[in-house]
Amino acid sequence: MKAQIESAIGIKGGMQLLLSAVLGLGLPAPAFFQAQPTDRLEPPDWFAGDAHVHRGIGCGRSNEKEMLTPKQLLEGMQTNNLAVISVLADIGNGEIKYADRDIPMVTGEDNAVSNGQRLVHWDAEWHFDPEGVTFSDKMIGGHLIVLGLKSGKTFFSQFTYPVFAWAKEQGAIAGFAHMQYLPYAFYPPPDGIPLSLDCCAPLEYPVETALGSTSFLMEDVHGSDAAIQAYYRILNTGFRPGLAASTDYSCNYGEPYGTLLTYVRIPDGNLTYRKWIEGIAKGRTVVSRNAHNEFLDLRVNGAATAGDEVRLSAAGPVRVRIEWRSLKGAVGRVELVHDGAVVASQTGTVAPSAPVVFETTLDFRESGWLAARRMDWQNGHQTHTGAVFVIVNSKPIRASASDAQFFVRWIENLIKQTSPGGSWSEFLSKDREPAHHRYRAAKAIFEKIAVEAQQQAMAHAASEKASAH
Repeated sequence: MKAQIESAIGIKGGMQLLLSAVLGLGLPAPAFFQAQPTDRLEPPDWFAGDAHVHRGIGCGRSNEKEMLTPKQLLEGMQTNNLAVISVLADIGNGEIKYADRDIPMVTGEDNAVSNGQRLVHWDAEWHFDPEGVTFSDKMIGGHLIVLGLKSGKTFFSQFTYPVFAWAKEQGAIAGFAHMQYLPYAFYPPPDGIPLSLDCCAPLEYPVETALGSTSFLMEDVHGSDAAIQAYYRILNTGFRPGLAASTDYSCNYGEPYGTLLTYVRIPDGNLTYRKWIEGIAKGRTVVSRNAHNEFLDLRVNGAATAGDEVRLSAAGPVRVRIEWRSLKGAVGRVELVHDGAVVASQTGTVAPSAPVVFETTLDFRESGWLAARRMDWQNGHQTHTGAVFVIVNSKPIRASASDAQFFVRWIENLIKQTSPGGSWSEFLSKDREPAHHRYRAAKAIFEKIAVEAQQQAMAHAASEKASAH
């Protein structure tokens, strides 16, 4: 449904204040971060956290002499009132010093400083950047965040799958970071397919999503709408990775961790680290680029929220309710996204005691998905929910043949560039055949999805034509 929908919006309260653009100070240690208000905007079964935190020497802490202690990390959680942080040992090229002191902290247990309200837990990030660093080992697949490990180690591979396999052996959950590095809407056709290398773009994310390895996609540092467009396109082909946001502290210019954060729903309301990371993998998330200052509550048919599924036996309507809550006065636009397109929206003003409530009804002819976002006209999405999936007549989501074909072209380019004579061939000098085997397998999956999506679109057009007559 492409046209704007006339929607009801209710706003309580009086005078509103514009949201400050200043989210925090880049101070050297979290112990000195200025504390934020402790009011919770999220329901009691949602828990805010940052799954991409480093405590070592590097990035915004390059001039520091000591790694942060567990106690300092715990104190830093107060700034954005976080329930969880994942402190990541660098098990890749070792840019963040000192990995040899961090890796033994990966035990599968919460650190001893944790308490009932705040969990400090060690896990890992793996990467060997192709550009921007001087280390001899390099690869192009992207940065992987691995959560739920029982132990850590440093090892090298020229493609990402061996890391996913290692994580799975430990019962861990892995996903791609730095989705904001993708070039959506910047390159000429084929728009969004990476044609050059940088430090961090997750070039293998379509491959390992299609083959079932990756559990989530993460935007970090300051994020961008490019990350969200990547998420939309993969949802349109029927896959369901979780959506996360984190800071990559201190590589976010030293801003407090939780400046970008992920709210995770734990249905029984009992917080554990395992339940929190599993919530990310299941898509039970709302992400914020505005710290712990606002929350979006999306409800479909009264009860279904991010990560849930609504099943319809035949085409029909669903009811949607979005509530935008904020600790500060703000003006922004609440938007409802259906299969990657904004189908309803409303500009509103919010304040601590005056949430914006936005309700509408949407018809579903085919299986698809819904998400809500709060947009700022200068900086893009500020909060964004994970998707709610609406399944019609038990059919898979095949929302866009063009998005499936886009990933076919993406993987074709990846194969071409990493083949002998290609611009990136050196990066698969040892592991070319096993990597290309996975590339070809993923390409075949997207080709099949593209055909199915095209058939669905043709059947829908024929039905519309018949109805018109």
